[in-house]
Amino acid sequence: MRVVVTGAAGFIGAHVVQHLLAEGKEVLGLDDLSGGCRENLPDAVKFVERDCTLPLDDLFEEFRPEAVVHLAAYAAEGLSHHIPNFNYQSNLVGTANVLTAAHRHSVQHFVFTSSIAAYGHPPADRSFTEETECKPCDPYGIAKYACEQHIACFHEYYGGPSYTIFRPHNVFGPKQNISDPYRNVVGIFLRCVRQGIPLPVFGDGSQTRDFSYIDTVSKCIAQSLTVGASCNEVFNVGGDQSWSVLKLANEILQLSGSDVGVEHLPPRQEVMHAHADHAKARKVFPGVFEQEKSIELGLAETWEFVEKQTVPDPTPCPAPVENWEKLPPSWRKTLSL
Repeated sequence: MRVVVTGAAGFIGAHVVQHLLAEGKEVLGLDDLSGGCRENLPDAVKFVERDCTLPLDDLFEEFRPEAVVHLAAYAAEGLSHHIPNFNYQSNLVGTANVLTAAHRHSVQHFVFTSSIAAYGHPPADRSFTEETECKPCDPYGIAKYACEQHIACFHEYYGGPSYTIFRPHNVFGPKQNISDPYRNVVGIFLRCVRQGIPLPVFGDGSQTRDFSYIDTVSKCIAQSLTVGASCNEVFNVGGDQSWSVLKLANEILQLSGSDVGVEHLPPRQEVMHAHADHAKARKVFPGVFEQEKSIELGLAETWEFVEKQTVPDPTPCPAPVENWEKLPPSWRKTLSL
């Protein structure tokens, strides 16, 4: 099977590519390298540096993919309030462009990574299930949910391609970009440890999340190309352990042996408690969840990878800030440097 993977050089993309190659798939990786790294990918991957909002027909015509895994997008939920035009361009326009090219070149199956940000605030502190009504509360979640709806209505109108949609959350692991100051709290904390500066925690750190080690997420995505029960379905995917952000910070400090401590920043407007139910994914991808790693073990493997790497220069904000109001002071300071 020939598979196009967008965002291939990014964190999740690189792991998905690795699984696809191990399954004997032929992979064409696309990435604009704004957040990803070419070194994340093995030489066996055919790679083209390209923004997914640009024309793709020449690549699809030459490679003739049977499936597409669309991962490319800038995933910074909190920052999306302040760069909404870029957020919608990256997510909505990019997805529409890739899906249209896929259809024009007879792609049979389209896999999309959405986010539990599509749900918004949880109903009465319950976990999100796939039946939970989506009421996204930030531009990132709005964009992801709009992409889901576009993919579903595209299939209904044209009769294809079939699709699988995943809603991952708080994914971490080796190859994660630790130099983006606006997203991925595990990566941010690990970078701070490497640089010897306090770990930034918004508010008192009582926000809770189900942190997801990369293996569970990437394996489900890769397997969805050949698991018939995943066809035209939506899945929550990720870890089941719930930790507060403060617990995560303290665990990383203990794991790394660092004494830099925590810096409490003014709270920002965000979902306080976000947890997902994975019963549906467990039923369709049972083998993946049987090998699920704990947060503790996942963090240990991630730290082992990170402490051997050179900390790259900070990843810049991907677009000029459009709305400065309510921008967290720490982000404002970073943007003014």
